[in-house]
Amino acid sequence: MNDEFKIPSFLQQILVIAVIFVALLGMKYSSVILGPIFLSIFISIIIYPFLMWLKKKGLSYNLSVLVTLVGTLALGAAIMGFLVYTLAQLVKALPTFTINSSGFLAQYGNQIITFIVDNIPVSDSAGLIAIGTFLLFSVIFLVYELPQIKTRLEKGFGTDSPTLNKTFALIRDTIDYFIIRAKVNFFYGISVSVILFVFDINFAVLWGLLTFFLGFIPYIGIIIAAIPPVLIAWSKFGIQGAIIMGLFFIIINTIAESIIFPRLTGKGLQMSVYVVFVSLFVWGWVLGPTGFLIGVPLTLIVIKYLENYDETRWLASIMSSGEEEDENNKKNDHK
Repeated sequence: MNDEFKIPSFLQQILVIAVIFVALLGMKYSSVILGPIFLSIFISIIIYPFLMWLKKKGLSYNLSVLVTLVGTLALGAAIMGFLVYTLAQLVKALPTFTINSSGFLAQYGNQIITFIVDNIPVSDSAGLIAIGTFLLFSVIFLVYELPQIKTRLEKGFGTDSPTLNKTFALIRDTIDYFIIRAKVNFFYGISVSVILFVFDINFAVLWGLLTFFLGFIPYIGIIIAAIPPVLIAWSKFGIQGAIIMGLFFIIINTIAESIIFPRLTGKGLQMSVYVVFVSLFVWGWVLGPTGFLIGVPLTLIVIKYLENYDETRWLASIMSSGEEEDENNKKNDHK
């Protein structure tokens, strides 16, 4: 009678899966709010090291914060202004983008152009301004608060708290991933803009900027970024121009992902390719377009969280690539 009631292990696993499913559904129905909030958090975490770098260079803390906030405001306003102006020009030019060819592939190309025009709200400048303004000021306020939040957490949990140290380590890993990814994407964006400018492809800078942001989406981001330039090249130079433009994107992608990214990271994402691919669509379904951009770091956070509990460690093991375990085994063998 005094024995404590214990839930069977198989039922615990079912409860874990049910809780995860319910949590995803709740996030799905709150995606309009959660998407921009999550994105602003990740952007703030990326900007925070710049503030610390200024402080290490000898600037006072208050001056470092001021320079960071002013720089963030200026950069954000410049990007938002550029997008509003360029998208307005794009809307005017869209009717002229038609593939004039008798080939049977031309009709499919025109259908893709029509689909993009009908389903992507490029003319919604008001919505872009609203979201951009919210993101900009959310990032500014959060960057200002981050050092104080860290201090409060250390006072509340203690500097020796394992949970807090794991959280900080996870944040550092996320920062490292985003910074490296941003460097690779910068190469993407500059290379694409230069090539498009040389070949006189309309809105070269816009497509370069789009390539930079879509580069945060593994595997499929560069494919999506290549679609508009390839279609424009098709409409201006025929199917040969589209093929050449596609080859340029393949070459750039190969250099960036096979040479630059591995050298900067020294290791992979520590997630299986299947999990990365599926997680993009899961987070895209849950959070909308924001989910595609931050799907990888969100999945890494989930894996790290699942590793902390016996009931969910098996799930984290399935989602991981096993690279970290292999590295640890090699180190033990050398010992």
